[in-house]
Amino acid sequence: MTKIEIKGACSKIALIFGVCILSLSSGNTNAEEVQRGTLYGNMAIVTQDMLSRADGDANNFLHTNGNYAQTRYYPASQINKDNVKKLRPAWIFQTEVVESQETTPIVVNGVMYITTSFNHVYALNAATGEQLWHYKHKMGPITTYCCGPNNRGVAVHGDKVYMGTLDAKLVALDAKSGKLVWETQIADPEKGYSETMAPTAVNGKILIGTNGGEYGIRGFVKAYDAETGKQLWHFHTTPENSVGVWATHDATGRDMKRDIAAEKVALKKLGDPYKTVGGGVWQNPAVDLKTNRIFFVAGNPSPDLDGSIRPGDNLYTNSLVSVDLDTGKYVCHFQYIAHDVWDLML
Repeated sequence: MTKIEIKGACSKIALIFGVCILSLSSGNTNAEEVQRGTLYGNMAIVTQDMLSRADGDANNFLHTNGNYAQTRYYPASQINKDNVKKLRPAWIFQTEVVESQETTPIVVNGVMYITTSFNHVYALNAATGEQLWHYKHKMGPITTYCCGPNNRGVAVHGDKVYMGTLDAKLVALDAKSGKLVWETQIADPEKGYSETMAPTAVNGKILIGTNGGEYGIRGFVKAYDAETGKQLWHFHTTPENSVGVWATHDATGRDMKRDIAAEKVALKKLGDPYKTVGGGVWQNPAVDLKTNRIFFVAGNPSPDLDGSIRPGDNLYTNSLVSVDLDTGKYVCHFQYIAHDVWDLML
């Protein structure tokens, strides 16, 4: 590991960009959020209250997309349209992994957590770039994963950091030391299941879906107990009756030019393809705490370009789906594209 520091940089941390931290080179800034500290806790332990109010906490960055609504909006005021041109590197941290990097840095009480491809986790001092600890996942057997070995980041809850792995595991790490607390096998990686998404922490649960929609998997979202790793519920994104209503037009009203008669013949011959029809969920769900529901998008069907062996609408692929947060029970869905043969939704 090599660390490169840019000398003379302002000490105020203003913006996170990958693992390069930018600061304002000169001029006055509004540092009220830094001076006052968080209003929602002592920041040593990530509480549900802190997670719920993350969209108004300018000292931490607690969700992959900023908040439960997944709006990717950060409320800090130090950077604005007048001073953004003055940003320059404050420090750069070099990981040991030379591969794609799609992580979103998570910041808790001045500690930044980042991930790399092949499931490394680094804890850094957000002010200096100093490495605090480094966890390297011991990879099990992998036969296939899509699309690339990247990882999108961690979730934080209590005193733990959570990551999904390419060999389809969920791991919990001690936030202070990086030591493994528990791990659980989510699915079978040899069947095409893998994890690149960042988990979501809410109400003592860790939510995670799966990618692998191209490889004949059955998509899902699962909830695990944040303390023990015990599975709490499992929602399949492809129901046992995945045929649907034989929709002829997509959500915009365009004729999808399906050969419904041929599909019905195939259904009689092949049966319902729900066990292998895909529908991976590899982006964070939106969480509505008022209605106690989550909303997520299930991706493309499998095989992605050949619809001949998956007759029907292929529910709930290419759909917005909502389930109950406590039980994982189905609430509703809206399918954008039925029987997709163009791979229009990942």
